[in-house]
Amino acid sequence: MPILHWTDAATTWGNAEWSGVATSETDDARKVIELRLESNIASGSDIPIAWDNVPFEPPADAESFIEPVILWGEGGLSTKNGRNTIVGVLNINVYVVAGKGYGPMYTIADEIRDIYNRVEVAGVRFGVPSPARSVVSGSDSRWVQGNISIPFTVDEVLV
Repeated sequence: MPILHWTDAATTWGNAEWSGVATSETDDARKVIELRLESNIASGSDIPIAWDNVPFEPPADAESFIEPVILWGEGGLSTKNGRNTIVGVLNINVYVVAGKGYGPMYTIADEIRDIYNRVEVAGVRFGVPSPARSVVSGSDSRWVQGNISIPFTVDEVLV
């Protein structure tokens, strides 16, 4: 089972470059999670992504957008391999234009579920994603919101 340690000479992510030195397993996991979403959703469609802690305003002509948030949970000692295992949940809010039903939201949510459903990527092990849940919209009546939750685990090696 791979452990998170970047060895690529340089990998482009967003507008920044990062290289072979890992700052932490959680930061590496964040990069894996975000890069998987960005390369599988953004490249094949025009769905904007509202990244956490980055200013975002949906384009005026946008029919949808998504908002991923990584929620870190508790860590624990894995007795099998003596490593720390950290759990987390990737929560993705899916927004679609109001007045067109829930179909577009469920379509996008299913596409996201397929990206992460029971796969392991660079040491991040994803579990079974929840089906999309519709959420009562807030004060912005332009959007209908749904969300999915994707559990994951990461092993951490103490050096």
